[in-house]
Amino acid sequence: MPKTAPKRTATKPALPPKPQTGTGLKVRADVIAAATKVFSERGYHAASMTEIANELGIRKPSLYHHVRKKEDLLFAIHEQMIDELIEETMPVLTSSTSPSEKVAATLRVAMSFVGRHRDGVTVFLAEQSAVSGQRWNELVVKRDFYEQMVHRIIAEGTSLGDFVDVPPSVAAKAVLAMANWGYTWFDPDGPMTAEEVSDVFATIALRGLEVR
Repeated sequence: MPKTAPKRTATKPALPPKPQTGTGLKVRADVIAAATKVFSERGYHAASMTEIANELGIRKPSLYHHVRKKEDLLFAIHEQMIDELIEETMPVLTSSTSPSEKVAATLRVAMSFVGRHRDGVTVFLAEQSAVSGQRWNELVVKRDFYEQMVHRIIAEGTSLGDFVDVPPSVAAKAVLAMANWGYTWFDPDGPMTAEEVSDVFATIALRGLEVR
């Protein structure tokens, strides 16, 4: 009888527990949405609390019932963006699909996220240096966690022999960069959907990663 091929197993780098932060303020969703719009259009440093209050349709003193300062709003936007992105990507990481399918699914999640949250992603990527102190440290932990999710997928593919032997940390940055910068050019009302764009990205990424 022919021998059964041994089942392939992958060594998956351990992923730490999903990080939590303790300094974030509970900011109302409509307040975050107004700040996101204003920061995206005007830039964080040029935007004023008065403009955000006007966007909400309230007086400036009323805005201070929700936040103490402008940076509170910037942190709330950043935290909302990264938390949602982690939540949407986690099922990809934990699925039983192949590493190649996980790479493609990760790009679909990322481009769909950009398509739905273009203003938020603009603030998240363009205004990250304006967050300071402990709050920035907390965001770095979550950003690193997200990148490690993609790192883990690529390391799994390398361990299985599906992917070429390249540093997973560098490959993860390359894969994510394709989707991340979509906020500068992707138009949800344009000729291609977010999923179609992600399929193009997946083809490019997997042509470089897969063993042939």
